Amino acid sequence: MERLYARLGVTEHPILKLPTAEQVRALLARPGGDQELIGWLEKRARRIQLAAEDPLGFGFEPAPWKDADRLLQGKNGEEGCGVLAIFGGNRATKSVYAVKRACQTAELFPRSTILVGAESETASVDTVQMVAWSFLGPRYKHLNGKRDAVYRINYSQAGGFTERKLVLPNGSGIYFATYNQNPGDFEGWEFGAPAFTYAEVASKLRAAGDFVPPNIGAVTDESLPLRWLQMLSRRAKFRKAHVLWPFTPVRGITPAVKELVGSSAVTVESRPSELLPRQNVPDCPEGHMPYIRKCVFQNARAIYFFTECNPFGPSPGRTYYDEVKAILQDKSSEMVERVAYGFARDSVARAFPKFGAVNIVKRSQLPAAGTNYHFVDPAGSRNWFMLWVRVAPGPGGPLFYIYRDWPDAQRFGEWATATEREINEDSRRGWDGDPGPAQVGQGFGVTKYKQTILEAEKLALPAALLGDRDKLVEWLRSNGADPYHVELARRARAEELGGLREVVRERFIDPRAGRSEHIAEEGGTCIIDEFAEVQVDAKGFVTGPSMEFTPASGVNQDEGFTAVNELLDWNPEQKLVVGLNQPRLFVCEDCLQVRWMFENFTGRAGEKGAAKDPADLVRYMALAQLEYVEEGVKRGRRGRGF
Repeated sequence: MERLYARLGVTEHPILKLPTAEQVRALLARPGGDQELIGWLEKRARRIQLAAEDPLGFGFEPAPWKDADRLLQGKNGEEGCGVLAIFGGNRATKSVYAVKRACQTAELFPRSTILVGAESETASVDTVQMVAWSFLGPRYKHLNGKRDAVYRINYSQAGGFTERKLVLPNGSGIYFATYNQNPGDFEGWEFGAPAFTYAEVASKLRAAGDFVPPNIGAVTDESLPLRWLQMLSRRAKFRKAHVLWPFTPVRGITPAVKELVGSSAVTVESRPSELLPRQNVPDCPEGHMPYIRKCVFQNARAIYFFTECNPFGPSPGRTYYDEVKAILQDKSSEMVERVAYGFARDSVARAFPKFGAVNIVKRSQLPAAGTNYHFVDPAGSRNWFMLWVRVAPGPGGPLFYIYRDWPDAQRFGEWATATEREINEDSRRGWDGDPGPAQVGQGFGVTKYKQTILEAEKLALPAALLGDRDKLVEWLRSNGADPYHVELARRARAEELGGLREVVRERFIDPRAGRSEHIAEEGGTCIIDEFAEVQVDAKGFVTGPSMEFTPASGVNQDEGFTAVNELLDWNPEQKLVVGLNQPRLFVCEDCLQVRWMFENFTGRAGEKGAAKDPADLVRYMALAQLEYVEEGVKRGRRGRGF
């Protein structure tokens, strides 16, 4: 066999494996088997040659690339993600994947606009520009340096692309930026292939049975600043394009990683981690590391390219994974996580360190039976922050589910955002974020806040189904509705379906703001008194019904945070077991403002912290001695008897 392979020029290949000696003998035993073997070997050699001559069209792709494509393009009717973070170990092909898909978008879809970012000019020239030319050079080197009114291709290995841009004959442009530039300079741009062009060309490719790459709008290599992430995620949406972020977190987590992934990211799929055989991440099986995660950042996913998934290597018979394993001998588990699996942990001391993926539930996983409570933190001219919590019975005591926050991120934007300023041990500003757009006041008074609260608590049901309770209940279930709402609809009389609303047992308010007197039309009063009054309009119609608020416990911050941490407490080094080893506080995945607070709040910023309002309400909740009251059982409320 070795003599035959040597005569035919056959070599080993990490993907196109040679047949075993037994397979060859079986083939040669058949009539014409020798010619069949030679024909197969010649096709194999031609395939390897094509990959070398035209890597854009014929290059070999590691297995995780298909999963990355699936996350971007969606599957089985699911919509793909807008931002895909490709966290990977060393030599895991993450940047190669991202740049290749960007080059394919530029070549296949005319008039595409793609931005490729890097940390510095040197990094851009030596990495992403060189990778781009490795894919495009074999097809366009005959145009390199020539002048034309449409295309602009001028590349050298020493200097990269002239003027940091490449324009193909079809009008597509790839622009190379560095993160020391102002991201605001790109606010007017639209990234990716034009949506109509992409749909039209993609349809033709599918009909011909050809590969359809995702519509890539930007590739942001390595340590991407938060402001760039926010800008690109906005601008790519105009063309329904995607942002790819390949990054190896060797130096740990960054503000952008923290903002995109979050400590409560949910692992959708995990894979065995040979170098870490223990329990590594709470929501992964023992001996596994995260492979695909659902991020906190809206419409974002993270995929982790393990180094071991790269079948290639620096020399025949030795893979890059072999190199990494040798480097990581006797290194800490944290270093192994970063270098081999692309996983980094947040090292900043948070006020609620045990909050994570195990505390996140889908709306459809909320309890159907429970007692609802409402908390409000008035904030003057800013929007008031509010949250709703449901207390349900549990085997080890009551369970707490935060199921709504307001103003919600989906409609109002972020309540707080990660700061870009430099923070240190002596500073206060920035530790707990900067104010986001959701804090901008709407000019609401007490009446409008009452109406907002009642609107939030009313079930939003399609009018067309109000006449058929069975269909309405089925619609709620199939749309992943809150099971409490499903149960309300199931038990309601037909005439009640149009006005169903949650039952809120008690409402709490920040004690200082609630009791603080201010000047109203009738003289000095406080917010609690105003909510207790009934507001009417000029015609005598009730515009704001009476709402009773209880001042929340005003004990010191540390005691409140300790109570919250008791609800979050469980042993992550042991198996999660309901009733024995589990937290008692959960947050609905839609409550992005509360989730951000849990993941970022340190308490170091004091009164200046942008996330202080939701943090205060959570500690009020933990100290309020909330209880589950079974339906039909009378139970007194504090200070009011029965």
